[in-house]
Amino acid sequence: MKRPQYILQTILLMTLPLLFAACEKEIRLNMDGYKPRIVMNGIISPDSLIEIRVSKSFLYTDTFTEKSRLGNATLTLYINGEEREKMVKIGTESNTNHDRLGFQYTALMTLFRSTVRPKTGDRIRIEASAEGFNTAWAETTIPLPPQINRIDTATFFTAQRIMEEINNEYYPGYGVGTLYPDSIHAEELYRNLRIRASITTPPSKLSQYFMLRLRSCNDRIPDHPDMNGYFLGLYTNDDPIFKESYRSSLLEDLLTEGPSYEGVKYFDSAIFSDKLFRNNSYTLDFSITDYYPILTTYEKTGETTEWGYPVYIPVKTEVLNPPLEVQFTLISPELYPYYRKGRYDPHSDEESFRQISEPEMTYGNVHNGIGVVGSVSTATAHIHLPPFSGGGNKVPRR
Repeated sequence: MKRPQYILQTILLMTLPLLFAACEKEIRLNMDGYKPRIVMNGIISPDSLIEIRVSKSFLYTDTFTEKSRLGNATLTLYINGEEREKMVKIGTESNTNHDRLGFQYTALMTLFRSTVRPKTGDRIRIEASAEGFNTAWAETTIPLPPQINRIDTATFFTAQRIMEEINNEYYPGYGVGTLYPDSIHAEELYRNLRIRASITTPPSKLSQYFMLRLRSCNDRIPDHPDMNGYFLGLYTNDDPIFKESYRSSLLEDLLTEGPSYEGVKYFDSAIFSDKLFRNNSYTLDFSITDYYPILTTYEKTGETTEWGYPVYIPVKTEVLNPPLEVQFTLISPELYPYYRKGRYDPHSDEESFRQISEPEMTYGNVHNGIGVVGSVSTATAHIHLPPFSGGGNKVPRR
């Protein structure tokens, strides 16, 4: 006699093909009425030339190389309701990315630049027109800059890292066996810096939104002019104002029945609003680690590995103390949803928004088109680090 579990397996094996056949469904996609729209993106800063990237939307099924190029566009700049100029076409840029299914695509964008520099408080309107398209337009008002009134710091040590490394400046090459010379040893504990920054913002009847970043200014070390600066990761668990910096996806919200802040992810930027401010003021409380860069010099030994790569050995290690730049940016409401979705640098000339190649949830303020045109104002302050106090034969623990 057959056991019940074998009978059940037999029934499942007979039923599965029927289930797969029943789940098969043909979907007809009618694209005859599709009409592309103008895509327009840009971030405007006070006292800087305006740069806007323009392209056109395209269907997910469109594989033509120049599917997004919009070469015949005209951009008109208005400041405080007055037409100021036709923006100048500078050239074409490409942005390669991946869609939600992991397929790579390349979007071609036409870059336009102004010849005038707007001021804080100016209301900017940009209209984009092209033959065969509805005229698209977007407006933003350049916010007044915030203020950083005071910065206090305190060094503290922990037995465990307070967060994972976000910027690892050391990338060992083939054949490198050790990070440091034998005479160099890492500290027993992890070194961290707690920062309290007193900030003030201009009065506003509307909610205000901000981005906090902290940059290690390695490029300002006189003895090492070839080094690059980088943004440090921010540990924000000590301040409730940063809870909204956790950028969960819509899917995560659905699975957790709402946003969860357990196991907060750390970024090199923090997004937050003024909901906890009092009298337009607040004192931010956050921490950083890995703020003393370690520079090791290597030399070839003349030997090679079994794969033929040259072998290097460390001969000198230095602990540097570049200044740290605190960037406190007031961002216009149009940009807030975009920054919540990812990590963007509002001050990078190479920054471009991901072009839309398929239907998805998105935010924007471009009327009759797609995209976002927003504005920012930034206050900066510097923290001058003392020389590393661990001694000549010590380096910060990584």
